[in-house]
Amino acid sequence: SRRLAEAYTSHPYYICILLAIACIALPVKATEQAPEQTEVADSTTTSHYIHQIAIDAMPGLILHTNEFLRGSNPEVRTMNHNMGLRLKYAFSAPEQSKEAQIFRDAYQGIGIGYNDFNHQLGNPLSVFLLQGARIASLSNHLSLNYEWNLGLAFGWHPYNEESNPDNKVIGSKVTAYIGLDFYLRWILSRHVDLNIGIGAAHYSNGNTQYPNLGLNTAFVNIGAAYYIGRKSDHLLYRHQTVSPVSHNITYDLIMYGAWRQRGGYDGDYPFLLEGKTAVVGFNFNPMYRLNHWLKLGASLDGTYDRTANLYYDVDYIDPKYNDQYRRPSTAKQMTLGMSARAEFTMPYFAINFGIGKNFLNTEGEFGGMYEVLALKINITQRSLLHIGYSLNNFHTPKHLMLGVGWRFGKISTNHSKR
Repeated sequence: SRRLAEAYTSHPYYICILLAIACIALPVKATEQAPEQTEVADSTTTSHYIHQIAIDAMPGLILHTNEFLRGSNPEVRTMNHNMGLRLKYAFSAPEQSKEAQIFRDAYQGIGIGYNDFNHQLGNPLSVFLLQGARIASLSNHLSLNYEWNLGLAFGWHPYNEESNPDNKVIGSKVTAYIGLDFYLRWILSRHVDLNIGIGAAHYSNGNTQYPNLGLNTAFVNIGAAYYIGRKSDHLLYRHQTVSPVSHNITYDLIMYGAWRQRGGYDGDYPFLLEGKTAVVGFNFNPMYRLNHWLKLGASLDGTYDRTANLYYDVDYIDPKYNDQYRRPSTAKQMTLGMSARAEFTMPYFAINFGIGKNFLNTEGEFGGMYEVLALKINITQRSLLHIGYSLNNFHTPKHLMLGVGWRFGKISTNHSKR
């Protein structure tokens, strides 16, 4: 039988573990040059990394993507209120290093955030990884920058059949948090920057628990950063070209797993199937380095999804879950596909995006196009962590992709001397 969604805490432990390992790895790797991206620095390079502490205020609004946010709630009003704060620590390469010359003003680190929403949603506290860099130099003291955040948000007031039945936006007390900012950076002095820009954020549990439509926000970002160890009071390398890159091919083999809960809506009424089931898969991902920041390639993608292609049988009762959904043969829950991939590479991190189509077992949920967005975190020159998410046809959520990988092929680049 169909089961109504029930409230209980769903902690994405795999994401917690991956983020914890990444946070531990970043300070260790700060003593090294970023793998596969920089050559040994010249004799003028200092060994002193630059550190920064930043604080942001983020007044904003909630994007009204479903009826609950538009007024189908106990207060019968549109939910708009969104006020956020962030405290961040980051480090960047020494100013005279090759890494600083190639990845200009790139920084990476960790942060914590707080958002004040409507009480039916909660006031979540987030912890996250971050990375940012310069996009364009506008003057000696002004630049256009970006920053992304990826982490977890805790402390929601999720869906509850009795106490919070209208909140189909957030289905668990812990969700993933993804944020992206574009901002103007004004260098006031050797120690202080002022920042102002715009950003957006998404909160979701990645289909691990229903109902969970996800929450999207937009905001203005006003902040300041204090630097320790920075020697210059202006933008470096404004008009300087970088040395060529070796156009090598690398091969990433990713093994991932996750869990998934199946559910849906009968009209406006949510239902779910009892229990959570496993998703496992692999990506074999050859990538050609086009330049210092971009790789292009393809991927062979295999998936085994225990929730795929379930079908309703009126004459059947599942002895374990007491519902009438049958699971097909194992072969019908496995698929192979090919995807085109693009990868934005920076020190320590790479963001991989793919669009593909299955060619083996294309029935039911394995039909149509699929999309992948993933963060690769370099732990060593050969090993990496993988945190990703998969969609169907750009709108239907599928599952998380939490795993580890190994990199084959030539991973170091040889920059020609100027």
